[in-house]
Amino acid sequence: MKKKILFLHSSSELYGSDKSLLNLVNKLDRTKYQIYVMLPSQGELVEKIEETGNCKVIIKSIAILRRKNLSIKGIVSYFRDFFSSVKYLKAFIKENNIDIIYTNTSVVFPGGVAAKSLNKKSIWHVREIISNKYENFIVKRIVNRYADVIIGNSKATLNSIIIDKNKGRVIYNVVDIKNDFLDSQRKNQTFTIGMAGRINRWKGQDFFVDAALEVLKEYPDVTFLIAGDVFKGEEYLKESLKEKISKSDGSKKIKLLGLISNMEEFYRSLDIFVLPSIKPEPFGLVILEAMARRVPVIATNFGGPAEIIQDEVTGILVEPKNVTELTQKIKMLIDDSEKREYIAKSGQIMQQEQFSIDEYIQNIEGVLDESNE
Repeated sequence: MKKKILFLHSSSELYGSDKSLLNLVNKLDRTKYQIYVMLPSQGELVEKIEETGNCKVIIKSIAILRRKNLSIKGIVSYFRDFFSSVKYLKAFIKENNIDIIYTNTSVVFPGGVAAKSLNKKSIWHVREIISNKYENFIVKRIVNRYADVIIGNSKATLNSIIIDKNKGRVIYNVVDIKNDFLDSQRKNQTFTIGMAGRINRWKGQDFFVDAALEVLKEYPDVTFLIAGDVFKGEEYLKESLKEKISKSDGSKKIKLLGLISNMEEFYRSLDIFVLPSIKPEPFGLVILEAMARRVPVIATNFGGPAEIIQDEVTGILVEPKNVTELTQKIKMLIDDSEKREYIAKSGQIMQQEQFSIDEYIQNIEGVLDESNE
């Protein structure tokens, strides 16, 4: 008999955690598992999952703990949604005879609570590092209390959340890349440097812009691209970034692209990819995406990137917020085409050899098939 799995996720877009979920539901063995995916709204992720077939998508907004909830009014609103979500999930689990509740983010609590109350297996796949001590304290204890298994997408992520080490597993994210476009020619004629990620306080867009402005003083023809958008309710972060760029001398050379539907075109336009996170990156799926397209990567030296990149071989690591160092490394790669090609080729080989989709799915299925006794 097939195991029935309910995946809970906090977004319907196509950022790193969304793509990792898509890989899962696309590749899991349908002869062993019947899959349900609950998402908060319509979006690109819904469309992509429905294309896989043999997978039921339910649009239902389950309570998600966001920074905006950290006020008296926000907490009241959150707990109202939380209890309503637990009630709904318990009814759904019973009605559909769900065996495993798989929560695909650390900040969606109702699934684990509903699973525990019904004595169902609860898997919590953590893809964030919560750096705020107070927030981390709360989330860590809830996740450890209500999860039977806790998966971290890197050692750094797991170490930031785990209390009971017996529950912990590290399973690195992967990208599922078809070989027919790995060596495609670049689209841009001008030298182009880009970053991709949701615009927030820690992804480092401001850090990237600061380094870009320094590079442009010496290399005025270089173009800098920023792909990604904000969470709903945090539009002010994007407006602040826009204002910073518009008031700078590099306003015509630094471009905010917003959310991009065709990331293949984006990566093929780049000569260098930068992941400038100023707080520990849980994993950094965009690093592997760039490597797979043979684009050399520069990333900050902590969290997941430090576990992925061998410095000066498969990529370059720099200290977070160190504008001078990031600027120097970018200039070095602009000037040294042989170094760029060496790092790009080494990164691509490493991505193909060490981060395969088959091993990823095998590891996940191993967790799904573990006894819950």
